[in-house]
Amino acid sequence: MSMLFSKNLFSLNTRKQTKLFSKNPHFASFEYKFSSFESDKKSANKTCYLNCHYGKSSLSSSPNKASNGIGIVEFFEGKNLLVTGATGFLAKALIEKLLRATPKVNKIYLLIRAKDKEAAFDRLISEIIESKLFKCLEEMHGESYKSFIQGKLIPIAGNVHETNLGMDIVTAHQIAEEIDLIIDSAANTTFDERYDLALEANVNGPCQIMMFAKKCKNLKLLMHYSTAYANGEREGMIHEKPFTMGESITKEKITSISPYTNFPSLHAANELDLVSLFKNAIKNNNGLEQIMKFLGVERAKVHGWQDTYSFTKAIGEMMIDSMREEIPILILRPSVISSCYKEPFPGWIQGFRVIEPLIFFYGKGQLPGVLADPDCLVDVVPVDMVVNATMAAIAKHGYMQSPELNVYHLTSMPMNPLSFSQLFDYTYEYFSSFPFINSKGNEVEIRKMRYFDKISDFSNFIWEDFFRQKYGMQDLSEEEISKSERYFKRKVEYLKQFSKLYEPYLFYKGWFHNGNMQKLMEDMSEEETKSFEIDMGKINWRDYFLKIHIPGVQENVLKGKRVL
Repeated sequence: MSMLFSKNLFSLNTRKQTKLFSKNPHFASFEYKFSSFESDKKSANKTCYLNCHYGKSSLSSSPNKASNGIGIVEFFEGKNLLVTGATGFLAKALIEKLLRATPKVNKIYLLIRAKDKEAAFDRLISEIIESKLFKCLEEMHGESYKSFIQGKLIPIAGNVHETNLGMDIVTAHQIAEEIDLIIDSAANTTFDERYDLALEANVNGPCQIMMFAKKCKNLKLLMHYSTAYANGEREGMIHEKPFTMGESITKEKITSISPYTNFPSLHAANELDLVSLFKNAIKNNNGLEQIMKFLGVERAKVHGWQDTYSFTKAIGEMMIDSMREEIPILILRPSVISSCYKEPFPGWIQGFRVIEPLIFFYGKGQLPGVLADPDCLVDVVPVDMVVNATMAAIAKHGYMQSPELNVYHLTSMPMNPLSFSQLFDYTYEYFSSFPFINSKGNEVEIRKMRYFDKISDFSNFIWEDFFRQKYGMQDLSEEEISKSERYFKRKVEYLKQFSKLYEPYLFYKGWFHNGNMQKLMEDMSEEETKSFEIDMGKINWRDYFLKIHIPGVQENVLKGKRVL
């Protein structure tokens, strides 16, 4: 639990100019290599240039809260922020937009999980400042970029799972004195994570953040990212309701049929005790990982959630509500977050996320069928629209400073629905025109996606398809057939497990009401609507996937690689 910098490197008095990079040995030979993206400069420059200048024009106005919208830019002026999960996909996009659209924000403290201050500093440079995402911001500021960045971003080594968020007492006290806003973006997003690890990240993390928030005397708002799928296996229209400790989706369903049925309530303390009980009973940690994975899935299913991730995110919301007292809370629930729609340039994404494995397994010819309802809706929202809605909602409720808990669904479904059949049709169209190349130098041919509602039918189809691809119509001996069965068994089993992991989402029957997001659009001025676009109804999904998202994943994640 250490602070990133000692006093001789920077002062925690955030009203003074700090020297973030001075006297740091890690920077002696670095000389700020912010121009490391020459390879994609030519292709991105035009788009980046337009977005940068668009961003500049939006900064020239200073909206008046009373007569001209929410007053987003004005709200962030002079504010000090603490951001957790700062190196993650969503947090990085938010930090970039804050610096670009609200340059008069004072300090942004970045809580970075690292063993010490040097490691945290290295992560700031390599994962945030050097990111391609910040190229547009660099071009906007030119030679003053270095001084601008070092005056804004303050990396702090810490851990949201620990007391005082992993900071030493002095640092925690000084930051608590300074910050106006907490943005909690830290989470474990693995669907089938070990239950103990998921609880630690998604439940204990929010608990520690709430305890720290109570020490922040100037705190105007705490914003926490959850997920729309924290609503579990609810069906039909799902409203923007907060979770309270003791709720259970299964209990909702049972009591709606039989009001007097006694079903156990869901309490975080009980789940933590259950995990401890299992751990104490397992000797020498033998099989602990698999047992914890199984336990997470079982507990989620018992209470009506799809998986360990959505389950623990819901419990995390319950924890925040149970501890909030008079702290103004904003919980944002994005659905499936995808690549940038426009800002700072189209297609930027970090890593394979939720829909990307489905898209690219299919494009590579490794997923000719899927366990899914083709008419089921997939709710996708580009990361820059999530960021814009985040800033608008923070400003709106930050002005109010009302001791309430407000929930927003940041989703596309009601305004602009997208089905899985559309998603795979667009994927087919793209990879038919820009196919992958296999190890033999041949183009990978894909066929129209096949859909199945039974795992046995899916498994049989996959097996037959793999066999056809490898052997065609050849007559094989019993020995060759036996070898092929061993060869295909592992691949088929992997795809079965992969499909079962995604199955709850590919048959999802819920619709996310996003009335608060629509009301946010109504509250924004015309200038804010342009600068902080959140209208999901404007997206043409075919154009987005064919021209932005899939090419963006290939460029930013696969680094342009097309050969398998």
